This record gives sequence, C-alpha cells and structure tokens, in this order.
Amino acid sequence: MASSLQTPTPVAVETFDAVIADALATPDLTATLAAYPDRATALVGAARELARRAFVLEDDAALDIAHRTLYHLGAQAAWSPVDAVRDNEHDLTIAAVRLELERAFEEQLDRNAPLPEAPPEDPAALRAWLTDLALERDLFPAPSMGAYYREQATLDQLREVVAQRSLFFLKEPDPWTMVIPSLRGKAKAGLIDLILDEYGWGRHDQMHSTVYATLMEKLDLDTDYDHYLDQTAWPFLAGLNFQAMVARHRRLCRRMYGYIYLVEADSPGSMKNYLAAYARAGIEDPDVLSFYELHIDADEGHADVALNEVVMPVVESEPGAAAEVARGVVQGRYLHALVSRHLHAAFSAGASSLRGADR
Repeated sequence: MASSLQTPTPVAVETFDAVIADALATPDLTATLAAYPDRATALVGAARELARRAFVLEDDAALDIAHRTLYHLGAQAAWSPVDAVRDNEHDLTIAAVRLELERAFEEQLDRNAPLPEAPPEDPAALRAWLTDLALERDLFPAPSMGAYYREQATLDQLREVVAQRSLFFLKEPDPWTMVIPSLRGKAKAGLIDLILDEYGWGRHDQMHSTVYATLMEKLDLDTDYDHYLDQTAWPFLAGLNFQAMVARHRRLCRRMYGYIYLVEADSPGSMKNYLAAYARAGIEDPDVLSFYELHIDADEGHADVALNEVVMPVVESEPGAAAEVARGVVQGRYLHALVSRHLHAAFSAGASSLRGADR
C-alpha cells in the first residue's frame, strides 16, 4: 500500500496527527520525501497553519490535533515497539514539523502564563516566593477539582482520571531523566536521588509506575503504555508535551526543574483529595489506595529535595536561572488549570471527560 505521503492531495490540517503518525511509520521516509519534495513542503506548511490555529487562535479542535501530533513526535523514540521504524524522528522534515509546533506552543505559554513579577535575589526570599507560586498564588482561576473529588466524584469519574493520567504515571518519571545531563554537582545528585525513589531504588515492585499499574488493574483498566491515548483529552497531553519540549531543548531545561518542584509540592494535597474520594465511594482495597498513600509521604520529601537540592543549587551557581525555573512553575500551573477546567466542566455537567465520549 502506498504511503499517504506519495499522494498529491493537500495535507489536511484537520487530520494532521494521523498524517504524522503515518509518516513516522513509513519505511525510508527521507527517501520518500526526497522523491516527493512538494510533499515535504506541504507537511511543514500544514504544521505552520495548525500551529497558528491551535496556539495563536486557540481553536479547541486545532489544539487537540496539535497536541496529538506533538505527542506522537515525542513518543516515537521513547516507548514505541522494538520493531517500530526508528530513524524517522531524525528526518529533517519531521524535525521542521516539530519545531513549528513547539515554537508556537512555547510562545503561547509565554503569552498566557508570564511571570507575575521578577524573582527575588535573596535565597531565602526566593524559596518563599517559589513556594507561594506553586501552592498559594491564585494565578489561573479554575474550579477546584480537589473539592469536587472530596465531595462529588463518582467511581466512574475517578476511573476516567486514572485512565488519562496513565499516559504519565505508567512511565513516571521518565521525562524527568532527560534533564539529568543538564545538571552538575549537588543539583545533579539531588535530582538523581529524587528520581531513584520514583523508580523504587531498582525494585520493580516498588516503582511508582508499578504501583500505578496495580491500581489500574484493580479498577479494571488496561495497563499497556498509551492504551488510552485516543480517549485522553488534549489538556492532559499538553502537560506531557510541555515536559517533552522543555527536557529536549537545553535552553528550556531549567523550566523542567521548576516543573518537577511544582509537581512534588502539589502532590500530597492532591493525593489526599483522591483518597477522600475513594473513601466516600466505599473503596478500601489497599491495592487501589497505596499509590496515593505512598505519594503523600514520599512527595513531601521530594518537594524539599526538588527545591533545596536541585533548584537552589542551580540558582546559586547561575543566578539568572531563577526566572526560567519560575516559568516552569507558573506554566505548569497554567497547564494544570486547563486539566481542572476540562474535568470540572465535563463532570459537573454529568458528561464524560474522555475524548470522543457521548456528551
């Protein structure tokens, strides 16, 4: 069967994610595009138009396609099957497509989630300021999903959240490892210490991803990587694409340090809300609850490590890094607010939060 890349029809922005998925799976992609140079030009042009619709006009349908495309591009090398085509992520046309989308995504984040003020220079004041940004400041007003989980969430709604979050938690914390080479000294040691705990210090049964898989099995959910990708709403993908983008580009990697701190600082409170929801639903199975319980204890320590053993050593050696670290916190909160708005709008209307579900 001929690849769609060989057809003379225009590249449809509305199905661009499928086009790129096909391209990534096409053997001898570079040779194919060399034989059909107009097709290569059309792919980059379609990516530019999709970026405009998604990240400038912020059209919801375009955002869905753009983030699915970026997710395909980010997932290609990291966890595709062993027999998958591997070289295509390095094709120059594919690289140009990814850059068109990532640059527009970065610009959208900088526009919609700027720093509220310059970071303080004093180390003690900086610690307090980052904590305030992560946990206290009302930066992006959104309905409280914590309150919704505690007071209203049904078991079916919790299962939907678990399914969509599996795109990260079954790989936790793989994206974070990509920034280890960007660190040195105390900061590198601090991040490795944090990450090793996430990986269970080499014990498979204690890896957080393993505990999450057990949770999913108990909720009768599939534990294959990316099984729920097609059903996952784009705000979830946006957070994953953000991590892939800032980890991949060295000029953005400091944002990952801030984002890791945000995730770890926010986690204990969030996990308590989930436990309250399961308790209200009458769920007492320790295999369901243990994922949340271990994060309450572990992530309080992880937040301290992320702030004091990763972020602060970086800023001490490179004072100009503070603003970029803070952007990771602020932009992470913006992306988390997108998820909260999506879930609250669906659940409060009695609808499914899954992509493609009847509403």
